[in-house]
Amino acid sequence: AVILGALLHDIGKFAQRASDNPKQQNHEHWGVEWFQKNLAEKLSPVFDEDKKQIISSAINNHHRYENYITLADHLSAGEREPIKSEREEKGDPFTDRLVSIFSRLSVSEKPKQDKYHKLIWIGEDCLRETFSIDEKKCNPREYKDLLIKFNDEIKSMNFIDYSEEQVINTIYFLLLKYTCCIPSAAYESDPDVSLFDHLKTTAAIAACLYDYHQENKSEEPDIASQTFCLIGGDISGIKSYIFEVLSQQGKVAKRLRSRSFLVQLISETTAHKILHTFNLPLCNLIMSAGGNFYALVPNLKHTAEQLEQIQKEFDEWTLGELNAELSINLATKEFSGEELADFSLVLDELKANLHLRKYQPHKSILSANGKWSLYEFVREEVIEGDERACRGCHKNPITQPNEENLCERCLTDIKVGKLLPQSKYLAFFKNTNRGFPVLKNYSFELWPEIEKDKSPYLIVALNNTSGTNKGIGFKYLATYIPAEQYRPMDFEEIANQSEGDKLLGYVKADVDNVGKILREGFNKTRPSISRYTSFGRMLETFFAGYIQNRLVTDYRDIYTVFSGGDDFFLIGPWNRTIDFAKEIRKQFSRFCGDNSDLTFSAGFILAKHYEPISFCTKEVENELEESKQKNGKDRITLFNQTVCWNELDKVLSEAQKVMGWLDKEPPLVSRGFIYNLRQYGEMSQKYDETGDTKWLKFVPLLIYDISRNLTKTEHEEVKNWTTKLSPTIDKQLEENILPYLRIIMEYVLTYTRS
Repeated sequence: AVILGALLHDIGKFAQRASDNPKQQNHEHWGVEWFQKNLAEKLSPVFDEDKKQIISSAINNHHRYENYITLADHLSAGEREPIKSEREEKGDPFTDRLVSIFSRLSVSEKPKQDKYHKLIWIGEDCLRETFSIDEKKCNPREYKDLLIKFNDEIKSMNFIDYSEEQVINTIYFLLLKYTCCIPSAAYESDPDVSLFDHLKTTAAIAACLYDYHQENKSEEPDIASQTFCLIGGDISGIKSYIFEVLSQQGKVAKRLRSRSFLVQLISETTAHKILHTFNLPLCNLIMSAGGNFYALVPNLKHTAEQLEQIQKEFDEWTLGELNAELSINLATKEFSGEELADFSLVLDELKANLHLRKYQPHKSILSANGKWSLYEFVREEVIEGDERACRGCHKNPITQPNEENLCERCLTDIKVGKLLPQSKYLAFFKNTNRGFPVLKNYSFELWPEIEKDKSPYLIVALNNTSGTNKGIGFKYLATYIPAEQYRPMDFEEIANQSEGDKLLGYVKADVDNVGKILREGFNKTRPSISRYTSFGRMLETFFAGYIQNRLVTDYRDIYTVFSGGDDFFLIGPWNRTIDFAKEIRKQFSRFCGDNSDLTFSAGFILAKHYEPISFCTKEVENELEESKQKNGKDRITLFNQTVCWNELDKVLSEAQKVMGWLDKEPPLVSRGFIYNLRQYGEMSQKYDETGDTKWLKFVPLLIYDISRNLTKTEHEEVKNWTTKLSPTIDKQLEENILPYLRIIMEYVLTYTRS
C-alpha cells in the first residue's frame, strides 16, 4: 500500500491540470478526489479498507507513512531537503510542456536549445509523436483529453484474482502510457522530468525507506543513514555466445536473432529475480537495456548475504546450462539519501565495482576458502568431427537424435527464432514447467495471442500498448527479421535484395561518449535519479522502439541482430543498410532535440552471405572502432574510409551523379574509367597519409584519362565534375570531392555490378 501510495502521490497534478478550474484547490485535493472516484473501489478485491486509506492518505500527504513518501519525493528530484512550496508556482503547470531530457544534457560548452514534448499517450503512432518540438505551450484541453482516455482505461479494469504485485505493475504500465509526456512540476528552470519518471523513482525510494525502517524501527527516516543499495548487473561473454558458435549449418538466421533475444531475457529475468528476492515492484528496476541493469533495493542486514546467494545461483546456472559461455555479474554500492542527491557519483562507483567483478566470472563456484575448486574447471569434452558433436555450435553433445544434428540449446534457438516474428506477447513464469527455461526456476513463453488458464507473473505486449487495461504491460523490443509468407528469409535471400553486387551489409553503431554523459551530463542541472531513469528510458524508446518501427514500415529487408539501450547491429542488403544508417543518424539527432553532444558512430562492411558471422562481426566492430578513434567521433567507416555523417550525404549524392552517367545510352563513361578513378582516389589518400610525393603521379594519370576519354560535347558535364578532383583545391571547400573519390567509386562499382 505504501508503494502504491507513493506511485500515485502526485496523480493530483494530472487531474488538476485537466480540470476546468484548476486553481480551485491544490493538487493533493484533486488527487484524493480522483482516487476515490476512479480507483478506490477497483482495488477492493486486493486491498482492504485500511490499505486503501493508506493509499488515499499518501496522495493527500496526511498519513503515518508520510515521512517515507515526502523524503522519497525530494530524493527523487535530487534534493537534500524539502523545497518551498511556492517554487512550484514559478512556471505555468497548466500550459508548460515537458522539456526534453536531452535539452538539459550537456558535456560541452556548445549552446543547447530547449525542445518540448507533445502531450500524448503512448499508442500505435507514438514513436513518431515522441520526437520533441519547438512549441513550449500546450492547450489545457490536451490535458482533459488525455485524462479522459486514462480514466476510461481504469473503468474497464478488473483486479479480481490479482496479487498486490500485479496491481502495482498494472498501474505502473498505465502511468507509463499516459504520464511519460507530462511534466512532473513546472519549476522555472527544470520541467524536464516527466510525471511518470518522478512517480516511478519516488515509489522505488519509498519502498526502500519503508523496508529499511521496518528493520531499524528506532531510526527516523533521514538522509544520513546508509539506507539504499544499488545493484548493477552485467551479462559478460555476449559476443562469443551469440556469434562464435554460429556456423553456416543449422539455420543460422533464426538462431542468430534467437540468441540475441535470449541474452536480453537473461538480463531482464535476472533483474526480476532480484526484485522478487526483496519483494519489490518493477518501479525499483531503475534502468535495464543491452545486457545491463540497475536495481534499487533497501540496504538491510541480510542484503549482502542474499546477493551472494543469488550470485552463486546465477554462477551455477550459467556454468551448468551454458558451459560458462555467459556469466552474470553482480556488484553493489551502498549509499545514503544525501549521496542519492548526486546519482551520477553513485552510478560511477557502482560501474567501477561492476568492472572489477567482471574479471572474476563464476568466482563463487571456481574457488572456495581461498583455493581453486579444480574439478569445477573440467567440462564434458566434445571433439569437433565426433558424431556426438552439435553441427551448429560444435560445443555441446547431441542428446536426442534429430534431422539437423543439433544439440538441445541450438534446437531451442531455432524454436525461439521461429516464434519471434509472429509473437505479440512475452510471458514470464516463476517455474521451468512451461516454455523455455531462462534461469533456475524461471522460464518464458512467446504467444501470438493471449493464452488463458496460465499463471505468468508478468505479461508484456511487444511493441503494443493496447492491453494495459487487462493487466498486460508493454515493452519495446526490436525483433524484426525479413520474412516471406511468414517464413524467415535466410541471408542468401536477403543478400539477393541488394542492388548490383548481391552482398550483405553489416552495420553496427553506438552512442558516443556514453560514459562521460553518465558522469557529467546533468551536472548543470541536478544529477537526480529521476533524470537518469528518464534518459535511459528515452534511449531505449529510440533504439528498441523507433528502430523496430522503421524496419517494419520502410526497411523490411533488414535483419535485426540487436537494437536497444544505446546501440544497434543490423544486417541487410548492402545498399539498403547504408541508407538506413544514414537516415537513423538524422532521426537520432531530431529525437535528441538536435543536441550536438548526443551523436553516434557506426561501422559498415560488405560480406558474402556465406561468410562466417563471427568473422564479419569482428570486422564491423573494427570499423566502428575506427570511427570512434577520429576526433569528434560522430562518424561512419565504410569501404575502409571514415567520413562524417554529412560527408556521407555528399558521397552518396556524388555517387548518384556518376551512376546517372553510366545509365545513359550509350554510357557517358566506361566502367574502366570508374575503376581508374577509384585507383586515383586511393593514391590521393596514400599521399595524404604518408606525404610521399610518389603517390602524386595520379595527377598526370588523371589528366591523361580525361583527355583520352572525355572528348565529345556530351562529356562536358563529366569534365566539369572532374575539376573538383584537383589536389590544389582547398580540402575544406564544399566543392572538393578528391578526399572521397575512392569511396564514391567503390559505391558506384558495387551498386552497378551485374
